[in-house]
Amino acid sequence: MADRRSRLTTFGAIDAFVGGIGFILTTPRMWPLAVVPAAVLTILVIGLTAFGVWGAAESSALLFGQDRGIWGSVGYWILTVFLALIAHLIALVLALAVAEPLSAFALERISTAQQQALTGFAPKSPSLFAAMWLSLCCVSFALVLGGLALVVLFLVDVIFPPAAIVTVPLKLLVCSWMVAWNLLDYPLGLRGMALLARLKWVGRHFGAFTLFGFLWAMVAIVPGIILVLLPMGVAGATRLVIWDDPTPPKNGEQRR
Repeated sequence: MADRRSRLTTFGAIDAFVGGIGFILTTPRMWPLAVVPAAVLTILVIGLTAFGVWGAAESSALLFGQDRGIWGSVGYWILTVFLALIAHLIALVLALAVAEPLSAFALERISTAQQQALTGFAPKSPSLFAAMWLSLCCVSFALVLGGLALVVLFLVDVIFPPAAIVTVPLKLLVCSWMVAWNLLDYPLGLRGMALLARLKWVGRHFGAFTLFGFLWAMVAIVPGIILVLLPMGVAGATRLVIWDDPTPPKNGEQRR
């Protein structure tokens, strides 16, 4: 990518969030494609969230015991609700990581169509094997790194429950980064960006990256949003990349 002042600002992150939603809603030819990741993601999120809510209840019961009293019961339910919300976000992130490769053909076409609508050109897709391998490496990187961070924060909760006032917002932040990273997988992949190039891109636009992920993490807790999160999120992530650099890569070029 050329050494120049980036066009991507905080407003670009908001535009990407809203614009991705608008693109899917106002483009009927995208609706059949949107159904594919919606169905896969829904099944995964329901199963993983159910397991997470059960784990939240069990963790709270372990911390507060059976003879809780009035204030113990209040603390039990508050902690259970907080942990259940975080469990839902973690389930969403895990489901995103699994649903993406299963919905690859649909999400790639959505990202390509969004770029075509905004710039007038469609990037040349990499080979299926190369795209799947790159996506697997990049998504696995975020899953392992973010997963370790979430495990550490969970252990802190178990060892010192009052720390939840700090660890819960931190978990939300980690989930936001993981959501943004997963949604950016297709538009950055279409531009030939490998793992190191993506990390540099995030570093240059960390504020917009964080805000974009946070917005989607917040609306993800609304019932029913998971049905459209992946297609709308990928369309929005494509807009985010174009806000930074609307020019197409040259043939065979790999953005660094």
